[in-house]
Amino acid sequence: TNYIDITEDDAILQLSNYSFDGSVFDIFGALLNGASLVLIEKETVLNTHELAEVIEKERVSVMFITTALFNTLADINIGCLAKLRKILFGGERASIPHVRKVLDHAGRDKLI
Repeated sequence: TNYIDITEDDAILQLSNYSFDGSVFDIFGALLNGASLVLIEKETVLNTHELAEVIEKERVSVMFITTALFNTLADINIGCLAKLRKILFGGERASIPHVRKVLDHAGRDKLI
């Protein structure tokens, strides 16, 4: 891609079901660049507290996430987003208050 560099130092969290087009970024972004691919159970995706724990425990550095889940993590456990190198999100209109909140907490140049 021309919008993000992925390296062997990255850990990419696969949040998308493999039948969803977003999974292509997760799977092939990791495998074609030597990064780690962090796989989780569907139940973990649905439990934001567990999801936040996995992000921190597995040292996830890059993830592609839906806007709704991005907003939820920003509200429930913004700390889990602080150490990510890049957060890609989309699928619906971004919430400006949530984007500002994450930028203020996690720093600039992390959101795509």
